[in-house]
Amino acid sequence: MNPALSLAPRPTPPGPDRAAEALAPFVRRHLPGVEAALAAALPSPVGLPPTLDAATREALGVEGRPGSRWRPLLTLAAAQATGGDPLAALPVAVAVELTHTASLVLDDLPSMDDADQRRGRSSTHRQVGPGGAILLAVSLLARSAELLGALPARGGRLSAEWGEAFGLSGMAGGQAVDLTGTFAGGGAARRLHRRKTTALSAFAVRAGAVAVGAPEPVALGLSRFGRDLGWAYQLADDAEDWKEDARLGRGPGGRSPRRQSLRVLEGALRRMRELPGLSAQGVLLMEALARQTAGFPQNPGGRKWA
Repeated sequence: MNPALSLAPRPTPPGPDRAAEALAPFVRRHLPGVEAALAAALPSPVGLPPTLDAATREALGVEGRPGSRWRPLLTLAAAQATGGDPLAALPVAVAVELTHTASLVLDDLPSMDDADQRRGRSSTHRQVGPGGAILLAVSLLARSAELLGALPARGGRLSAEWGEAFGLSGMAGGQAVDLTGTFAGGGAARRLHRRKTTALSAFAVRAGAVAVGAPEPVALGLSRFGRDLGWAYQLADDAEDWKEDARLGRGPGGRSPRRQSLRVLEGALRRMRELPGLSAQGVLLMEALARQTAGFPQNPGGRKWA
């Protein structure tokens, strides 16, 4: 446990305008390191088909169009907010983004969402076939487990929690419920369905805290924050789909979940601010990242991250 981390109640941080000011310098400081670590995490063994190697790098965005990287940035922010060194959580942040990329590759498969494009380019299975895409995704998941397991401390714990986040009680189970449509009946199936989106964001935040030795009550509170942020993100994304459907005359319109997204986000932020053991600056940073992620930035003209 980090001996410098106090569980004493922390004063309420200043107003929300300060949150946006905390984000830009943090991103400038840490995003280049995330990108470099992602590129270095991809081995290119001798004999690997060049098309598969190129498709892997494109899927991860180390060559071409990267994603927003909000999940690995949240991992580093959680490490900093709990009094640790963000660099100590960098392998965890990389594992989180590799896992996210693997999930996108699998989601796009013909047997899943059957998507031809991802971020404006041909989806992975269109480049290397369904078999190649599956192998690519499995390799990213294997690399994630390797990175987590190699951590000198807490690697076993984080590997176990990562497996649960991706497995049938997490992302994979949520996708299975999605494929069958059983979530429409509500109850346990609907709760599992949400984990398709929320399990990785919960792990991303919790793992950043665990990696630097945060006490379990703090890590648990941050896990719940990450879960709710993931749900707010999904609701905001659904709101955009509703808007597009209404514009094209395909949907009922007027039923956008955007207000619900904001309610979920504000509740998550309120509970996060009440957590003991977080620095005031860390709370500002986490709030800024969360608002930008869910599409409710403080700064005028801000936009939701892709």
